Amino acid sequence: VITNAGLKPGEKLILTKPLGTGIVVAGKRLEMVSENAYLEALKWMKTLNADGCKVMPKFSVTGATDITGFGLLGHALKMAKASGVNINFNSESIPYLIEAYRLFDDGCIPGAAFRNLEYIDKYVDFQNVDYNIKMIMTDAQTSGGLLMGVKSEYAIDIVNELKSKGLIYTSIIGEVTEGEG
Repeated sequence: VITNAGLKPGEKLILTKPLGTGIVVAGKRLEMVSENAYLEALKWMKTLNADGCKVMPKFSVTGATDITGFGLLGHALKMAKASGVNINFNSESIPYLIEAYRLFDDGCIPGAAFRNLEYIDKYVDFQNVDYNIKMIMTDAQTSGGLLMGVKSEYAIDIVNELKSKGLIYTSIIGEVTEGEG
């Protein structure tokens, strides 16, 4: 069993699917998104996390969670608290769906993103983070990807293996550091 409480300092954080399903679905309701972008979001919502789960034991993943209603930052906060560590993300490495950035830029921001931002606000220090990326990181996901902590020496291998299985957005997006959650 891999819980959300097993992160260790020095590990890399890997995300297996792009963010933005919440905003793209909202954009569809408001007729602000292209059909292609909506179909891409549906594709990723229908993509199972089975391949991500299969590689975890192979690469000694110590902690993981799926990204759903609390968004990336909400679930990461829960992992950090449960593991007694801090998490640093490189916001420029965050994968997101086509048109998600533009939708936030156009003011199409689901209420859940604001609620998630309020939930994490006192625990997160944003340094030079683009506002739209910040909101993408709080966007509630439907059937989002996995966020997993993996030993640094395995990070590239796990990314390559998952990309070869069709999880083309899989990326190293941060690292685990000493801290108190």
